[in-house]
Formats: sequence, structure tokens, C-alpha cells
Amino acid sequence: MSDAKELLNRYQPKLTKTVNLDRQMGSLRYSRCGKFLAAGGFDGTVRRFDAASDELSPLPPLTGHGGWVTALAFHADGRRLFSVDTWGHLRVWSFADAEAQPLWTLERAHAGWIRGLAISPDGAAVATCGTDQHIRLWSADDGSKRQELAAGEDTYCLAFHPDGSLVSGDLRGIIKQWDAAAGKVVREFDARAMYLYDRIQDVGGVRTLAFDRTGTTLVAGGSVPKSGGFVQGSPLIYWFDWVSGTVRHTLKFGADADGYVYDLHEHADGFWMAVTSGQPGNGKLLFHSPGMEQPFFVATNMANCHALAPHPDGDRLAIAATNGGNNGNGRRLNDNREYPGNFTPIHLWSLAPG
Repeated sequence: MSDAKELLNRYQPKLTKTVNLDRQMGSLRYSRCGKFLAAGGFDGTVRRFDAASDELSPLPPLTGHGGWVTALAFHADGRRLFSVDTWGHLRVWSFADAEAQPLWTLERAHAGWIRGLAISPDGAAVATCGTDQHIRLWSADDGSKRQELAAGEDTYCLAFHPDGSLVSGDLRGIIKQWDAAAGKVVREFDARAMYLYDRIQDVGGVRTLAFDRTGTTLVAGGSVPKSGGFVQGSPLIYWFDWVSGTVRHTLKFGADADGYVYDLHEHADGFWMAVTSGQPGNGKLLFHSPGMEQPFFVATNMANCHALAPHPDGDRLAIAATNGGNNGNGRRLNDNREYPGNFTPIHLWSLAPG
């Protein structure tokens, strides 16, 4: 792996454009072909954009979700987009159609909030998890249920290993590998530093999981929580050896106001890209190479970043952040006697090699 200076010189990350939306988005993904960008909204819509250029021309949104659209996943067939929400809905769309309608819908995939979504490497199954403490696997073709796993905890995220193994990350900082066919846990990875019980509150949890391209490393993102109620904690990432289950590398960075790692992805050059969200106004984009003590690139000019979408060409990134001046309490009336809500700026970054 190259050193920090060489990586920075090679990729020269640069914010190229910001597109302000009218509502807040919590999830963001590029299609496999790179021609579309999808964003999951707090207004129950999936926004679509023509991603052929940085103009991000809006396309008709996908409507029908009841609550916040919490996760998105594009299928490898280049035709289908899966989406889930806080009402327990799972939908699949033929996303490139001008007036796309759901190919199929499950109105009660879970009893309430669905937090995580992942598609199996062979494309045959889609896995979901949520606050009902269950993980379910569905046929990607017709939505029929293939398996149900009793997770026993509020489960935040899922990921498939390249060999088809499923892992889940939960509120208490436990990562479980599943034998889905048998419905049993094979083993556990310890990320309990990402959990805290404070003032009768369960705080933290494993917020995101991903495998490297070789399948030899499992990466988990979250926080070292300091207290409950105020999103206080320092961002934390673990790199686990997949075979032994031991931690190869740990990155704890930032201050208590920086909060959680919400999304992370591996770059083709082997380093990892992640975004964080903490106290209002606190958001970071960071690039880190395991083995280095600190990230070799950190951007602090975006507020409360919740999703990171690398473009398939490897030269671009899109980040779903939050407007500046956002606040959960004490909103003042504007000149029109309204309480303005938060909205999402989508920040576009160039990573074109220098």
C-alpha cells in the first residue's frame, strides 16, 4: 500500500458540486452501470437522478413507501432496485423505467423499522433486518420468504461474504456470522466497544458492515459512545481477519462530538472511505489505509453525513449530508411563519487520479 502523501497526490480528492434537495435523504447508491443515482428520502420517496454528469438531473421519483426510506441496494442484473422503510415495507423497482412501478412489494416484511438490506452474491436472495430483532431472507425474484433468523437484538446492518455467508451487526456491538440454511449463529465477532448502557438508554451499535474485495477482511463501523441522548462518541472502525475473527486494525478518531461512522466502502486501490455524523453540524469524509495510524485524508466541510456512494468508475463519490444550521430543537419561525425542515445537499467529489 502506498503512503499517505503518494495516495493524496494520486487521487487529489476535490469537492466539485453540491446539489441541494428539498427534503432530507438517509441513503444513497449509484446503479451498477453508473448512469443512475438513487436517494432514499425521509418523505417516503426514492429520488432518482441522471448521473451521466454532475448536473444530477432529477427523474420522476419512486413513490409508495410509508415511512423513511432507510436503505437501498441495486441488483447485479442492472435492472432492479430494492428499497426498505421504517414502516416495514420492502419494494423492488425496475428503476430505469420512466414511470417505474414496483415489481413486487411486501407491506409487512418486518414489524416496524427495517434498518438493513443486502443482496446475496448470486443475486438470488435479499436479506433484511430491523428493530423487530429478526433477519429475513427473501427470494429476489418474487419476494417469497426463504428463511427467518432470530437475531435476539435490534439489528442495524447486514453484509454478505463473497462465498455467500451472511453477517449481521447489532445494537450491543455483536457481529454474528449465520448459517442461514440451519438458522443458527456460526460464530461472533466482538465489537462491544461500540455499545454503552447509559442513563437507562442503549447507545451505539454496529452501524455498517462491509467486506473487502478478497473476502479476507470484515470491516465494521460505529462509535465509542460516551453518553446517551446527545449523540456523543468518537467514530470507530474495526478491520477483522475473516478466518481467525481477530482484529487486524483499529481506527478511533475525532472528538466526542463526531459521533458515528454511518457508511463505508473500499476503494479499488485498497484504502477505505467512510462518512460520519455526530452533533448538529459535525460530519466528516475520511480516507484510511489499514496500517496507517490516522486517515490520510479528512474533509470537514459537510454537515452530518449519512451515506456515501462511490461511482463504479472509481473516480467519483456522492455523499448525502445535511444542511448547515440544522438543529433538532429550538427552531425559529422564518419570515413566512413556518418552521423550516432540514434538507439534504448531495456533495459530489472527484477522485480522478492526478
